Amino acid sequence: MGFVSAILGFLGFGVGVSAGLVIGYYLFIYFQPTDVKDPTIRSLVEHDSASLEKMLPEIPSWVKNPDYDRIDWLNRFVERLWPYLDTAICRTAKDIAKPIIAENTEKYKIDSVEFETLTLGSLPPTFQGMKVYMTDEKELIMEPSIKWAGNPNITVVVKAYGLKATVQVVDLQVFASPRITLKPLVPSFLFCKDYCVSHGKAACRFWAKSFWG
Repeated sequence: MGFVSAILGFLGFGVGVSAGLVIGYYLFIYFQPTDVKDPTIRSLVEHDSASLEKMLPEIPSWVKNPDYDRIDWLNRFVERLWPYLDTAICRTAKDIAKPIIAENTEKYKIDSVEFETLTLGSLPPTFQGMKVYMTDEKELIMEPSIKWAGNPNITVVVKAYGLKATVQVVDLQVFASPRITLKPLVPSFLFCKDYCVSHGKAACRFWAKSFWG
């Protein structure tokens, strides 16, 4: 009886979770608020100090900090190459993930873990500015300010114990200011013998949804 109860309990849990997700999805779709109004557009002088403080993170670094230089040319360069970078980055991510997935599927008795879709979307990251540090050493220190509000479509399908779960990442926001150090500088091609990337300020937010079936 204990084994039968465990099986029935497991099936009940799977059915309950599936039904809850389906009901929640339809409630979200059909009961969205209808009283959404267009935002009021005002000039900066009409905002109070609290509103201006909330807007500061959205202002590019080169606007609010004189130490950062404007690098629109680099944004145009990245925008032009983004479709190719997207394909290359996703292919590399799959190659890195394959051995990790293979190791864990066997360890946790999972049937399969597959990328159904993997794309970083059509919106490339943007450089909000670049700060260059001047030192007396034979080195070059750069600190780019990067912002990425992407529209990726990353869908992972997991199959285990006769069940199928799908997780989809649909929105992603990344803010980062890595510090890149080229040291030492040398009078030859590439101009440095080594480099170091240290993590400065960074934040990442993403939204995901899951399906059972």
